[in-house]
Amino acid sequence: MKRLWFLILLLGQTAMAQEVPPEKPCIAFSAESASPTNALAKEPLEAAVKLSGHFEFYPSHHEGCWNVHVLSLPVMSSGGKRIGYVVSHTVTDPQSIEVGHALTFGAGQDIFLQAMNKAASDAIRNIRLARSISRL
Repeated sequence: MKRLWFLILLLGQTAMAQEVPPEKPCIAFSAESASPTNALAKEPLEAAVKLSGHFEFYPSHHEGCWNVHVLSLPVMSSGGKRIGYVVSHTVTDPQSIEVGHALTFGAGQDIFLQAMNKAASDAIRNIRLARSISRL
């Protein structure tokens, strides 16, 4: 009987050792133009993604990841004075299917923090939803 329990325990440990830990889902920043204002969005997105500790972040488009496509531009008055920024973001899943989009406008650079927090929230919500559906 003791040998049977030992065998069961040994097999259980072997099976547990072979389980592959689930890899972290990833979210990547994907600038959609050469506009220098896009760089203002990368750091806020990275901070928002890394906040939970459950997601990997890539600073550029990455296959197999959820990608946040960013297009931002300064908004100028007719007199040439900068009056703010517009930030458009689209979230796509690993198959490049759009799952979220927003357009944000603001007078200062803090608009990038607001827009990227929204983008990270969109991506994380959709990742969790997709994972819960795949477990069914």
